[in-house]
Amino acid sequence: MMLGEEITRILKDQRALEARYEELLLEQDKLKALPNKTKFKESQVAIMDITNELQQSTQVLARNLKTHPSVAQNLLKIQQERSALQALIGKTIRELREYRFDSLVNTVEDERKKKDTLQNTINRENEASALLKDLQKQLTLEKKLLEDETSDRNQAIQQLKDTIQEINALTHSEQKYMRKETKAHENSVRERCLAKETTLVEERGMLVLRLEQEQRAHDKIVDFLVRQREALEGQIQQWMVRYEEDTEAKAAELEALKQRRSQDLDKFEELVAAYEELEKIVEEDRQMKQREAEEMRIVKEREGAAMRLQRWWRGMLAKSLKRIVKSAAKSKKAPKGKEGKGGKEGKAKTPASQGKTPPKTAPKTAKGKSAK
Repeated sequence: MMLGEEITRILKDQRALEARYEELLLEQDKLKALPNKTKFKESQVAIMDITNELQQSTQVLARNLKTHPSVAQNLLKIQQERSALQALIGKTIRELREYRFDSLVNTVEDERKKKDTLQNTINRENEASALLKDLQKQLTLEKKLLEDETSDRNQAIQQLKDTIQEINALTHSEQKYMRKETKAHENSVRERCLAKETTLVEERGMLVLRLEQEQRAHDKIVDFLVRQREALEGQIQQWMVRYEEDTEAKAAELEALKQRRSQDLDKFEELVAAYEELEKIVEEDRQMKQREAEEMRIVKEREGAAMRLQRWWRGMLAKSLKRIVKSAAKSKKAPKGKEGKGGKEGKAKTPASQGKTPPKTAPKTAKGKSAK
């Protein structure tokens, strides 16, 4: 028989002994109220026996836990674990290629359950040791109480013997009255015990019902959690697939954007070159328009100057003509006595000066002004 099976058997025996011990404790409370103490003493003896058995079982369990398996069993166990680990690694690698690792998760969960079971066993051992200590203390206390109760009972027996002697000395009617009173008291105690027993039975039924309800609730919670875990694992797989698809799609979009950006850069460079060419043309056109405007301004200034010169020249001609007319009129009004030689010379000079002076001065002035 392997060590694990032996430990399991010992723990089952301890649970049975603990349950029996609790039952005896409950019965002891009931037996204390009964006038017949024989069953109470038997219950005390049974409790002591169960306590000894629990102590022995705990010692056996401790020895089994301290004892190691043989070397051959250890080597065989190591070989089995290594083979199982190699198989698990191979299976996990195959599953990882399929983007899942269910076998690894299940194996880890099984190992965790085994570890929890072993920890529960250790905890139960500690609890059993503590329970054993408590039971030993209770046993010592019960022994002391039993001794005190025995002493009290001996005193009570002695008192009862004295009372019996006194009762025997009393009359028959008093004895009959005492028997009736004792019977009535016994009936009253019996009724109280029955009522208490009924209450305890009802409480036990309620506790059993609550335990069943808790077990059902526990089973439902476990089922819900299992289904929830399966659903979450399915969602994880879906999200992994979706992540890969989205990654590939975004990579394709990024590549398309890079290509389009390269095309846009080429087009942008072409547009920049065209813009610079157009700007150069616009600048040349603007400069040409400025030159044309400057030429037009110069032409207009020249035309204005020519027009002013022509007006000035016409004014000068008009003034010259007026002077000539006035001088002619004055010459006609001069006295006849003076028309001799001097008058002839004046007449001769006047036409000459009139005929020569205007043509000579007018062209020169016109040429000078036009040149300007």
